[in-house]
Amino acid sequence: MVVSGSAVSREITATYIQDECTLQMLLKVPPNFPLRNVEVDANKTIGVTEKRYRRWALQIMRMLNTEEGGSILDALMLWKQNVDKEYEGVEPCPVCYAVIDPKTRKMPTLQCKTCGNRFHGACLSKWFQSSGKSQCVLCQQPWSGIDISRRK
Repeated sequence: MVVSGSAVSREITATYIQDECTLQMLLKVPPNFPLRNVEVDANKTIGVTEKRYRRWALQIMRMLNTEEGGSILDALMLWKQNVDKEYEGVEPCPVCYAVIDPKTRKMPTLQCKTCGNRFHGACLSKWFQSSGKSQCVLCQQPWSGIDISRRK
């Protein structure tokens, strides 16, 4: 994670790089903080559902804007922990060798019922077209998979 800030604009940017994709969070600290709340702008949500990213932003705002109070460093570390957990244990797609698909910016969501490996939908489709078969890339069994994104 790379963190940068500007005293003039009162903004702090945290950047997290996964494969070729970048996630970013921007904290805007108003001049009259703590009378006004810190704003959290987390619009680069590559590989993370919008619902989950909103929950993370709310956690951070609650941490910074309540009387319990947390520091900016605490908020940045919470965001990093959330992102780390999101990608923890996610194996790269066996077709493109990336955790996040560079085109769709999503994680592998199609899982083979036989071997358990996960693939990006676009990669699997391309594999089926180029091989002329509808078999799993790794175990070579007839494809019988599930979309794990629907189970969350």
